[in-house]
Amino acid sequence: MNITLLPVRGIGEVRPGDDLPGLISAAIGLRDGDVVVVSSKVVSKAMGLTASPLPGEQVEDARRRIAMSAEVTDDVVVDTPHVVVVRTRQGYVCANAGIDASNVPGGELLLLPDDVDAAAEALRDGLRRLAAVDVAVIVSDTFGRAWREGQTDVALGVAGMDALRDERGAVDREGQTLRVTLIAQADQIAGAADMVRDKSAGVPVVVVRGLDVVDPSATGGGRMLVRPPETDLFPHGRGWLARRLATGEGAPVRAGLPEDWEWQRVAGAAGGGSFVADRIDVADGLAAGRAEAALLDLGYDAVVHPGEGWTVVVRTAGGPAR
Repeated sequence: MNITLLPVRGIGEVRPGDDLPGLISAAIGLRDGDVVVVSSKVVSKAMGLTASPLPGEQVEDARRRIAMSAEVTDDVVVDTPHVVVVRTRQGYVCANAGIDASNVPGGELLLLPDDVDAAAEALRDGLRRLAAVDVAVIVSDTFGRAWREGQTDVALGVAGMDALRDERGAVDREGQTLRVTLIAQADQIAGAADMVRDKSAGVPVVVVRGLDVVDPSATGGGRMLVRPPETDLFPHGRGWLARRLATGEGAPVRAGLPEDWEWQRVAGAAGGGSFVADRIDVADGLAAGRAEAALLDLGYDAVVHPGEGWTVVVRTAGGPAR
């Protein structure tokens, strides 16, 4: 397979009300099977999704204020002097609610579309109508990653292809059944497209050619890439784990065993489970991870014992887990 990345030049500054499919189709000859990766910035510009700082307000202060507003954000995950990480109303966990202040004329701020999948579908429909081609569209944005330095583009809105490639149930070369292999192929394509898109050069669109991913019957869109809050382990670890990360001290802050009300909280986090004294039995590995995180959050040390049934055991100070 040979893949070609084609930066689309000559689109110019996009303004509210511009026909974005028309600008793209006029700038490059599209083919059936192309994947058109469009920066969320120009989508927001064409849709007129801007906000203005208050009189006398600095741009960064305005972005923080808007990012933490109920109109934009469901939950503030981390608030620091340098950046605020939130869970947006669309479900994205990202810095500053994805609000963009770079390359925006007049000191305005750009907001993400309320429904990025619908925006991707509208672009796909427009390109099909104007250029008579069957393409996929990815609306991308630049995100940081947990535990990783640097940023990369990821897919927010997806139309005309599956955002995920599911290989679970297949067999590897050693005959082992794949159990967790779920490939974020739309993110991979968005990241590849960003390799030829210099933000200072005014290239808001990249065509990725040579992939066999276009599927008009695909459903789910970019929403499939958003991890549901109930399976998201990252908000946990604010107790003992946070202390360890902040101080380098590895000892738990609680030496005894959890009380019943604490076990009830752990069972709630795990989605159920049977607990007694120093351990809780749960259904699977995901539930065990959530139980362990909840125990760490309460200040206890814990260890997971995998098996047909999964057990999480509290490890008291000075003694090994049984």
